[in-house]
Amino acid sequence: MGILRLLFSVILWTVIHSSVALAGGEVTLYQWLPMGHFSAPFILPVKSGETPEAAAERYLSNLEKHPDLMELFQGQRPQMSAQNLTPLDEAREKRALLIANLPKDYGMNSQRVNSFKRIFKEGGHISYLLPINANLGLTVDETRSLFTKISESFPMMVAMGGDDVDPAQYKKDNMHARNTIPTRDQFEVSLIKNYVASEKGFFLGVCRGSQIASVALGYKLVQDVPVQVGPELPHGNDWHEIEVKKTTNGILSALLPEGSNKLTVNSLHHQAVQFKPGGPLELAATAADGVTEATEFKNGRGILLQFHPELMDNELGNKILWKVLQQKSKVMPASCSKVF
Repeated sequence: MGILRLLFSVILWTVIHSSVALAGGEVTLYQWLPMGHFSAPFILPVKSGETPEAAAERYLSNLEKHPDLMELFQGQRPQMSAQNLTPLDEAREKRALLIANLPKDYGMNSQRVNSFKRIFKEGGHISYLLPINANLGLTVDETRSLFTKISESFPMMVAMGGDDVDPAQYKKDNMHARNTIPTRDQFEVSLIKNYVASEKGFFLGVCRGSQIASVALGYKLVQDVPVQVGPELPHGNDWHEIEVKKTTNGILSALLPEGSNKLTVNSLHHQAVQFKPGGPLELAATAADGVTEATEFKNGRGILLQFHPELMDNELGNKILWKVLQQKSKVMPASCSKVF
């Protein structure tokens, strides 16, 4: 009996401490509306046993410990008050999470954030911002919990344009990449990889967002199009035609004018995705010089665009974003059993 009692005590101790350890690795998502002029509510992870106000301070104080991230903020701690923090409710279906990668995404005058918000609002969706490196001050287990909670809480994720991706993320030396922020890029690659693998939502990547998502999925980048491809077709700040390809889900091709396989889009980049067959993506559009302009997920749960529909300020740009919402609604029913 003594041995059995001892064995039972050991098992009970293990179960209790395992539960405590598990709880310690969990986070809860809060909606954060700091005082001031911000473009959208932020999403903040709050640790087990941590007040939301302490979580906001933990995030900001850890931001100051990363010189590369502080470069983005010109060495100044962001003025984000630890106020108006409420738990994110469970009504997930009409949400979009925009991944902030530059401080300008925070401000109420952010053109791209406001453009996404406008179209998404017309489609009945509320837009949220994930702050830069939202996992600052979290453990590895807590970061995993953050990724899981995001996948469970947001049926759509948007990676926006911005700086070049750190070539170390696709195992290349930096020959032409500019303004790289390794800490930020490592976080975003892990976040996107987890979100896509969860198959619980739809993913949209634009310009840098297309590039970093492609890197997360195992592709490499052209570090400088004028040098590595050629300068004949201006990609830096211009408009040009793209040739749209047939794909399994036909997201982009559904917008083609009758009798044409061309669309005219804006171009604001110097890097591009090196597409290769056989991976999770299908080639959906190319420029005249062969540069990848769009790819689509084979499973229908994402589209990556080298151009900026949110900045096109025309009917086509709006139609592309509406098509994204339609495709998101189309694929979401298949994921319900995995979400609930």
